[in-house]
Amino acid sequence: MAAKVTKVKLVCPPHGLTDEFEIKHAERLLRMPNNGGWQLPKDSDFKFTNDNGIEYKRNKKTDNGAEKA
Repeated sequence: MAAKVTKVKLVCPPHGLTDEFEIKHAERLLRMPNNGGWQLPKDSDFKFTNDNGIEYKRNKKTDNGAEKA
């Protein structure tokens, strides 16, 4: 049985492209200074920082798990 591979969706607005990459490959693309315009979409479950790489966004909730209105 193959190991689970985490995929990250990246978009390239200048060229109108959307593609899914393995998380390590996506991280390498985002770290490149001239990466062709690849970036995480606004509605992504991930966030990218140069220090920590790609991480899951934490689900921020208020008052004992009640969703913000």
